[in-house]
Amino acid sequence: MDEWSGRKWEPVTEERLLRAIDVLVDIAKEHGPAFNPVLETVRQELHEFRSRTKPMAEQAEQAPVRKAG
Repeated sequence: MDEWSGRKWEPVTEERLLRAIDVLVDIAKEHGPAFNPVLETVRQELHEFRSRTKPMAEQAEQAPVRKAG
């Protein structure tokens, strides 16, 4: 755990969640199904993340562009 103490906190992104899923899939393949609940939790987090960010992206696309000044 000491190696994490100096790391800077970064926001969760879709890319980071996908990377976590890839790592967990590899661990589950290597060590068996004991990690499947964690994998499913991260997959659910990705689904919820996409649900939250998709409406915001759609709203940004539909919003009229306003010029400054």
